[in-house]
Amino acid sequence: MRKPLICAVAPLLAAATVSCSMISGYSTDEAASYARAVELVKTNVDTDKFKIYSIDFFEREALSDDLFLVSVKMVNRDDRAFSQTYYLNGLEPTDLDDVSFDAPKYETTAGIDPGTIDPEEIAAQIARAKTMLPEGHTFKSVGNYTIEEAVPSDNDYLNRGKEFGGRTASFVVRFTEDGKETESSAGKTSYIYYEAQVTVGEDGQLSIEAK
Repeated sequence: MRKPLICAVAPLLAAATVSCSMISGYSTDEAASYARAVELVKTNVDTDKFKIYSIDFFEREALSDDLFLVSVKMVNRDDRAFSQTYYLNGLEPTDLDDVSFDAPKYETTAGIDPGTIDPEEIAAQIARAKTMLPEGHTFKSVGNYTIEEAVPSDNDYLNRGKEFGGRTASFVVRFTEDGKETESSAGKTSYIYYEAQVTVGEDGQLSIEAK
C-alpha cells in the first residue's frame, strides 16, 4: 500500500472554498450516515417499478470524511437501465439517466432490497478494516461503499465466463502515513494519502488490497 495518491489542493484552501450548505455532516464510518443514505433510497425508488442492482455511497471529496451522496442503478419492467443520485445534504435528486453500458433484464434481476442493508454491519466492517491498515498509518475516510448485483453488459465479450445474479460488497478506505501527510514546493502544499480496496466475502470476512 505504498503508492501515494496526491490531492492537489491544500487542505486549508479546500476547507475555505467549500460552502457550508454542501456539507452533509454525516461521517463516512458511522452507521447513522448509512442509515440516512439507505432511507433516501427507500424514499425515492419505487420498487414496484424498478429493481435496484447497484447502490454506491460516496464521500464528498477525498479525505472530507463527509458522506455526501448515494447513487443507484436500477432496471424497469421494459428492461431499461437508469441511474439516479440522492444527496444527504438535502439537494434535489438528479434526473434519471440512461445506463447504456449495462443490459440487465428485469425478470432475471434479483434486485437489492434497501431494507436488507444493515448500516450497523457496514460500520462494523469499516471498523475492522481500520485495524488492517499498515502500522504507522491513520484512517481518514471511506471513499465509497458499493453493493451490487452482477448483471449482463451490452458487450457480449465482457459477459464471457461471467456469472450473473451474485451480490457483492466492497469499499475504499483512505489513510495517511503518520508524520508524512503533506508535501510542499514553491509555496504549494499537497496532501498525500493512500487508498485500499476492501472486499467483503460471502462469509463476512474482509480482504484488503492496495489500489
